[in-house]
Amino acid sequence: MGTVSTLSLVLRRLRNDWRLMLSVFLGILVATTLISGAPVYLSALERQSIIVSIDSAVNRSSEAYLSIITEARFVPAEEEALQANDEIHAEAMARNVAEVHVGTQRHVKTAAQLAALPAKPVTDRPETAVRVVEGFFQSYSDIARHIVFFEGRMATDVVLRGTQGPMLEGVVSAELALEYDDLTAGDVIIVTPSIESPARISVRIVGIMSPTDPSDEFWQGDANAFVNPRVPDPEGGDPEDQPLLLGIFVSQQALIEAMSDAYPGAVVDTTWYGAVDSGLLKGRTTSEIGAMMDELKEELSLSIPGSTLRSGINILLVGFERQSFLSSVPLLVLMAVLGVTTIYFLFMIVSYLVPIRESDIALFRSRGTSLGMVAVLYTAEGILLTLGATAVAPFLALGGVAATGFLPYFEHITGGGALPVDLSWTPFVTAFAAGALCFAVFVAPGVLGARASLIVGRLRSSRPPSTPFVQRYFIDVGLLAAGGVLFWELQARGQLISGGLFDQPDVNEALLAAPVLFLLVVGLMFFRVFPLFVRFVSGESPALAHIAVSATLAALGPAIAIRDIRAGDRTGWLPEAALLVALAGVYVVTARARSWKARAALMAIQAVVIGLFLSREFPDADQSVVIIGATIALTLVVPAQIVFQMLRAFARSAPAWVSITMWRMARNPLQYTWLVLLLVLVSGVGILSTTVGASLDQSYEERVLYEAASDIRVHNLPVFVSLDEKSIKAEFGAIPGVESLTVAARGRGKIGASDQGRGFAYMALEPDLFDSWFRDDFAAKPLGQILDSLTGPMPIKPLPLPEETTELRVWVNTGGYYPLIFLWVVVEDANGRSRTLTMGQLGVPGWNLMTTETPPRMAQPLKIVSIQLNEPGFGATATVGTAVFDDLHAYIGSTGEEVALEGFESELDWAPLVTSGIDSDEITLVSDNVHGGSQAAMFSFGKETNLGLRGFFRTDGDGILPVVASRTFAEAAETPIGSQTIVSLTGGLVPVIIRDTVEYFPTLDPAGAGFLLFDLDGMLSYTGALNPMASAAVNEFYVATEDGSDEAVHQAIREKNRNWGSILDAEAELESLRLDPLISAGWQAMALAAVGVILFTAGLGYVVYLLAFADAAAAEMASLRSQGLSGSQTLALMALEHLLVAFIGIGVGAWAGFQMSRMMVSSVAITDSGGRVLPPFLLNTDWTIMGAAYVAMIAIFVVSILTVGRRMVSVDLRRLSRMEG
Repeated sequence: MGTVSTLSLVLRRLRNDWRLMLSVFLGILVATTLISGAPVYLSALERQSIIVSIDSAVNRSSEAYLSIITEARFVPAEEEALQANDEIHAEAMARNVAEVHVGTQRHVKTAAQLAALPAKPVTDRPETAVRVVEGFFQSYSDIARHIVFFEGRMATDVVLRGTQGPMLEGVVSAELALEYDDLTAGDVIIVTPSIESPARISVRIVGIMSPTDPSDEFWQGDANAFVNPRVPDPEGGDPEDQPLLLGIFVSQQALIEAMSDAYPGAVVDTTWYGAVDSGLLKGRTTSEIGAMMDELKEELSLSIPGSTLRSGINILLVGFERQSFLSSVPLLVLMAVLGVTTIYFLFMIVSYLVPIRESDIALFRSRGTSLGMVAVLYTAEGILLTLGATAVAPFLALGGVAATGFLPYFEHITGGGALPVDLSWTPFVTAFAAGALCFAVFVAPGVLGARASLIVGRLRSSRPPSTPFVQRYFIDVGLLAAGGVLFWELQARGQLISGGLFDQPDVNEALLAAPVLFLLVVGLMFFRVFPLFVRFVSGESPALAHIAVSATLAALGPAIAIRDIRAGDRTGWLPEAALLVALAGVYVVTARARSWKARAALMAIQAVVIGLFLSREFPDADQSVVIIGATIALTLVVPAQIVFQMLRAFARSAPAWVSITMWRMARNPLQYTWLVLLLVLVSGVGILSTTVGASLDQSYEERVLYEAASDIRVHNLPVFVSLDEKSIKAEFGAIPGVESLTVAARGRGKIGASDQGRGFAYMALEPDLFDSWFRDDFAAKPLGQILDSLTGPMPIKPLPLPEETTELRVWVNTGGYYPLIFLWVVVEDANGRSRTLTMGQLGVPGWNLMTTETPPRMAQPLKIVSIQLNEPGFGATATVGTAVFDDLHAYIGSTGEEVALEGFESELDWAPLVTSGIDSDEITLVSDNVHGGSQAAMFSFGKETNLGLRGFFRTDGDGILPVVASRTFAEAAETPIGSQTIVSLTGGLVPVIIRDTVEYFPTLDPAGAGFLLFDLDGMLSYTGALNPMASAAVNEFYVATEDGSDEAVHQAIREKNRNWGSILDAEAELESLRLDPLISAGWQAMALAAVGVILFTAGLGYVVYLLAFADAAAAEMASLRSQGLSGSQTLALMALEHLLVAFIGIGVGAWAGFQMSRMMVSSVAITDSGGRVLPPFLLNTDWTIMGAAYVAMIAIFVVSILTVGRRMVSVDLRRLSRMEG
């Protein structure tokens, strides 16, 4: 067969089978376009994401944020050294970042020196005296263009010889001139390294200036750092609180000349500010930006030893690369699954094409055509199909990705423009690789099928194989084992960031393979069950129930035995095992029974046995998954048998078209394999695309809401700020746009009275004001009810003192001589501040009057919050004893009046401070040892102390603080709801009672020993009564803003907060998420693309399947019609059979898709640092898209069945019989 005849034969074969060949071509085109478009799409999203990141950084700060700042310290103050470094820096910038670099400014600065100001009288110092301050020289290139002079002019290069060393010209800012004795043009300042140094430099002030635009990029966004420098704060506080430094601007040439003369060998610090054009930077990829910055840093570090490079670009890259990696991997997985789905679709089309061509190939072979020649025909066809698709696919991918930017999802990101794409070799290489794979998929089945003869083909169609090759050779079992290994690896890693199978810290390869493998295994394993299922549903065989019962009994018995033996009970499992053996025997007898009465009686016996078993082993959440699942399955044993008997009865009376359908499906389930696998894949991919993206999008949003808990959260306020509740609400609550404000205290504590207790977090809040985002699964009750459980009587009921109290007095009678015990009283002023006052040593037994003066600076009126005994020491080593207290009274010095405060004559409303887990301290009323009246209070104390303290306080209740605990805390402390325990906080030991439990609470992590929620006022009151110096304090607050005022409130808080603590703006964080194309818009666009691929592959695949069915089953359908089956019955038969297969495939795929989505989201829903996210994710499916896809698929299926069915019904039976004959 010559070349021309071969080509013509190939073209003729393509024309004859043009419908299937067009399907094959479209499948190849879609597969190659998807696979080649994957890297293009991810690259475009990353490009757009870095554009958004750069724009956000510039809008938040300025273009100066991107400046490349190079610092070189201790450079010799010599012209040659400075010039050499300038040249090295300029060459390095030109070699590495010339594409984005738009200019460099150089700043030279000396070390701090002493500057003697001119002697002249000033307002606060009338006497004429020399004032010495700290200052330094500095030179900033091109400064003259960015300042305006109030007086004088710019300094020149002139250096004169003065009496105090070289004299050069300098300029200072107007603010510095005012600060330093009203400097004016003409004043001379003497500068020296130290008082003892003879070296001097004189500088004549020739100009007083101010920056033209203090926020200009020239000043790196802050001119004050240059013109009004301040002493750096070592603690990182507000720079505005630090004193100014006298920074004098001079020319670089004059500075070098003067320093070389006065300070030979001196050094200076040089800083280069390399300006970067954000527009040019946005035209580069992240890899290009990262490479140029790395190369620049390496070159400068080698060329200028000791130099450092910093830039906002590096900060952007670090955050972006991590986030883009986490966000792009799920997209990559979805694209991989879509690509595999289209490849499988192609394989399915080819699998239907091969049988149709079997007769032609058999005729070729019977006339002497070799197998090699047949391979040439298939190869030629494959080349024609794949070359065309492979050539077009990259351009379709590039155009499609660019056009994605016009979708509504990207409008707020791209401004309605196209996504940025680069014409690179990547899509062409991937398209070629995909085309080669498609070529192999097309050619291999045809060549392998060509080996069979015409007789073998007829035998296959007359007696189809009951076991497909994937089951015959246990391929599905092998895939199941491989999937198990991958799933184990994925579960063991817990996330996708780890070393891969090849020990590279990259994407978890198991994550890329697992979803596809999972779908394939589910589909293939289903076909081991499918024939049994069909025979069960048709009432033909109960084998499915037999297998299920056998598996249940085989799993349940050993699981119970293992559980009991591990618990130390070697015989406790025997009764359950005996019941299971009895159930197995009765079940076997039931299966062999012929009479329905006997089966009914035996099934009743089974129900009794199962009931007895359940009375001993009822499903419990604390049991293992195997026991729970098997026990639930055990309850279905009798219902399964009843259902089978009902199906058998229905099969006898069912319409003929129903019975025939079940018979056909049971006879040859292999014919549905490829279609069901395709539907499992497309349905699973659909659920994956609409679930993973929606779930991750929701998870990102909920992480922000969980961490912020309000519109704006200000937290991590340092201790030295000392802002109390009233001052915070007065200062920040008055900001325009603030709707409400609530404060909180956060800290760490330990369970129990010992220092060895497990640590936990606590948060004390205002229950009536705290209104946070809260999810239903966080607790069994709504947020309001949970917070209500924190309210109750205050643990401390302070004892008020009269106005102008100057002294406190109390009579004390000790039970012994306690030389190391001191009596303290804790008082609280009108501002809520507490202070401990000492009354001195307890003294000897007998009634002694103990007194202490009240501090005059405390705001009246005062209150007594607790009376304490202090004894130095640690552990249970304190003195045991008693002390009787009576006639507590206040003394008013201005009138000499004594006012009784507490005589202990009525019911005792004082309670002891907690010192240990047992009640070692007690306060009671006594009548046999009193100073005045009929009763006194006796305080009995043990050897335990609360941080060296023992004592008692006044309370309305029992003095125990109500708390809400996380479930993990309740488990760690073994404290269910209603129980009491002791926790150790900053101020000491605190008794608490668990009012309720939650799983999660905004801003808190339940990991480890979990957390506790307190009422803020109650906790502060109790800890203040314990130890005012170490009491918990308000260290964060939450702000709810009015609509549209979030940004203004945020800015006002930042200005008032003076950089103390951290500010979390929920709306700003959510907006940054919405602007990230890798998080939201990228997934939404991919979901649409996935739905398009689903509809294409499922619709076209179903149509091809029906056409293949029509060709193969035409004679069978005609035979049924010749035996009396009507046209409508034939159509109903087809509809039932093929719609049932479609629904089975879609249903199994949907279930597998949800399982795969859960596995995927759990692996990629991690924080930037690789930890677990809070709150845990919830699966969320976008049913708007997926529901429409299901409706469209069902519509395609129904229309296809009706079209093909009518065509088969209208076939001329006599003509068909002649053709078959």
